[in-house]
Amino acid sequence: MTDEPRSPLVHETHEPVGPHGFWVGRSGLVIPGVLLVLGLFLVYGILDMDVADDGELFGPKVFPWIAAVACFVVAILLAIQILRQPDIPESMIAEDGSMREGTASNWPAVAITVGSFVGFALILETVGWIISAALVFWGITIGLGNRRYLFNLLIGLAMSSIMQLVFSGMLGLSLPPGVMGG
Repeated sequence: MTDEPRSPLVHETHEPVGPHGFWVGRSGLVIPGVLLVLGLFLVYGILDMDVADDGELFGPKVFPWIAAVACFVVAILLAIQILRQPDIPESMIAEDGSMREGTASNWPAVAITVGSFVGFALILETVGWIISAALVFWGITIGLGNRRYLFNLLIGLAMSSIMQLVFSGMLGLSLPPGVMGG
């Protein structure tokens, strides 16, 4: 008899304990799926777009193409990572090393993140792009667990201001000014 340590997730018969199967630790594949659908939606919109003069270097189709390609690249890389290294939360592992039944979700984080997007859509026209984009950035950072509130709000304001300058200065497009538009 040897004193080699055994894996706590394996019985004597070397069968996994608790829930097992393809989806254990791979539920995150939903996100690459959503990114793939979003990328396809963007491509459809780009191909359906009527543009009078498309000869400019930074025409109205450039940024949607960049966003669509980014969606596809991130979806592929994220799917590969999830397939190679399934993420089994520690809350799914019991004290004896076996797998617990059920799921582990951080619903407060989901509610804050989704609420940030809903709030953004509701206040965009009223308060304008700069403030609403800064608030959605701030809300998402809170939902993802960052607790540097003031720093994240300032970063959100800086990023939304830069995007305002890019859209209005380089593309000649105006984002909703809201209360900042006078």
